[in-house]
Amino acid sequence: MIIQKLRGIGINSTVLQALGMASIGGSIAIWNLRRLSGDKAHAERFGIFVGLWAPTFFVMATEAAAQEKAEEVTV
Repeated sequence: MIIQKLRGIGINSTVLQALGMASIGGSIAIWNLRRLSGDKAHAERFGIFVGLWAPTFFVMATEAAAQEKAEEVTV
């Protein structure tokens, strides 16, 4: 249901995979940039929080790809 709504507004599996990769990169960047500000504990927690989005995006991308493939077969 969520995947269908996302695909309805133009978000396909490629976009979701890119968001997963961006989450990983963002997590590393946040961890490195915030660590320099002095509050290392907060930087680690926030970096981990953003990094936890990646598996969700990758699972959603896998499901969207399966739906895209199923639509190709039926068309």
